[in-house]
Amino acid sequence: MSTRINHLAVWLLVVAHQLIGFGWYAVFGELWLKYHAKTMTDIERPHDFTPFIVAIVASIAVNYALAWLIGRLKATNAGAGLKIAIVCWFAFLFVEYATISAFSAFETNPWPLVFINMGRPLLAFLLSGVVLGAWQKRI
Repeated sequence: MSTRINHLAVWLLVVAHQLIGFGWYAVFGELWLKYHAKTMTDIERPHDFTPFIVAIVASIAVNYALAWLIGRLKATNAGAGLKIAIVCWFAFLFVEYATISAFSAFETNPWPLVFINMGRPLLAFLLSGVVLGAWQKRI
C-alpha cells in the first residue's frame, strides 16, 4: 500500500511550528537574550513581516519534505515517523549548526545557546514525525 501526502496534516503542522516557536522563546527568550548580552529594551519590535514569512515558508518546506520522506520510506506509524524526523533533525540541522557554532569567532555561540536554538526545531521535528507517521492518506 502506498501513501500520499496528507496536506491537512502538513498545514496543521505549519501552524503548530509557529506556535512552538512562539512558546519556546516565551519560555527561553530571557536566557537567549542573556547569551547574546542583550535585554528586551535592546530589541525593537519588528515592523517588517519578512522574518515571519520566511519562518512560515521554511515550516511549509520542512513539513512537506518530511511528509514526502516518511511516505517514500514507507514509515507507517508514529514511531517510524519519529525516527525519521530525529535523524533528519540531527543530521541536517544540529550537526551543521553545532559545527558552525564550534568554529564561530570569539565563541559567540556558547553551547547552552546552541541547545536553546536547536531545541525549538527538535520539538517541531518530533511533533511532525509523530503526526506525519501516524496520519497518512492511503491509496
